[in-house]
Amino acid sequence: MDQNGDPSAEDSQTGEVFEAAGRLARAGRWDEALTLYERAALETPDIAGLFQALGDARARADQAVPAAQSYLAALEREPLNTILLDKLADLQRRSGDPAGAEETQAHARALRAAGIRRDFDTPLPLVGVEDLPSIYLDLVRKCLTYLLWDGADGPALELHPLRPAVSLARLFQKLTGRAREPSIEARRQGQDWPARALTMVGEARLENIQACVERAMRDGVPGDLIEAGVWRGGAAIFMRAILKAYGEPNRTVWAADSFQGLPRPDLDRHPADRGYDLSVWRTLAVDLEEVRGNFARFGLLDDQVRFLPGWFAESLPSAPIERLAVMRLDGDLYGSTMDALTALYPKLSPGGFVILDDYYNSPPCGQAVNDFRAREAVDAPLIKVDWSAAYWRKP
Repeated sequence: MDQNGDPSAEDSQTGEVFEAAGRLARAGRWDEALTLYERAALETPDIAGLFQALGDARARADQAVPAAQSYLAALEREPLNTILLDKLADLQRRSGDPAGAEETQAHARALRAAGIRRDFDTPLPLVGVEDLPSIYLDLVRKCLTYLLWDGADGPALELHPLRPAVSLARLFQKLTGRAREPSIEARRQGQDWPARALTMVGEARLENIQACVERAMRDGVPGDLIEAGVWRGGAAIFMRAILKAYGEPNRTVWAADSFQGLPRPDLDRHPADRGYDLSVWRTLAVDLEEVRGNFARFGLLDDQVRFLPGWFAESLPSAPIERLAVMRLDGDLYGSTMDALTALYPKLSPGGFVILDDYYNSPPCGQAVNDFRAREAVDAPLIKVDWSAAYWRKP
């Protein structure tokens, strides 16, 4: 600022450098962004947001100590910023300092308990629009479900000789056009298999994912996000979009799937799956490269996304996941659901969320969930999302 309190040429130049760094960061060019953030912080050392952005960039570059120093510098300038405390705690935890992380997290909790909430402060100018993340995520939801185009892609048409009644019903609806009007509401409710949309879960379940991830971030619950059973990738893409919307650089989205459809039920191990052989439907088989391509179409294929190919019983127990904040299971079957719960629930942080896509819709899935909760003495309330899904929060 000059002596009259007006923005100086130096402030303007720093702002331009900062905005340029932000554009590079959003494009995934973190090394170049880091250089510009360092320059901006040197030129204008009194702005907390510059040091927060610099810390984020250093964390992405695996520069743990410099990143922590940047977050501490930001906290010196803005000591009541709880999101900065959350980021510092997560960095301490990942760097092998659990005691320091707990101390930092305790400070954040104390501030929130006192009603001081500086959550999701962002160093990027929002041109006067405070709810820009919500606007972005609403648009992503509508694109993923094809509801931006009123579900005009319609349901997928797949005929299979082992399911003649279902096949003929779908063919009749397609030929007569009778599925056209109700398909919009069916899409909103997540009750069809879309021809082009990247998810079949519907609006309520996507909103539930957003609510759980946002709450986990707001409460400082440590850990990554996972969807087990990703189909075309839509719900996992949405998880990555949420992290992008809030500038969260320290969590990974894990996408676990066979990428070849559902397994044939193992009735010797899981007799509850009798009559639920979904392996015959090729619509449910989407290969890994197609899913990767779908992430890329949204600009969300980066090093915060990792894929776990294989059947859950084989891929999840050995997955290199340290801890989770949100786990979403969409395996339909008893065996797939039980395998995922057994492997992942011990890694879920207290305060984390378990989302079951098919709890009400698939009796084998519902039975697996009930059996697991009884076995592990889980008494957290199971909350209904819509006609199909439910979730609970780990105590």
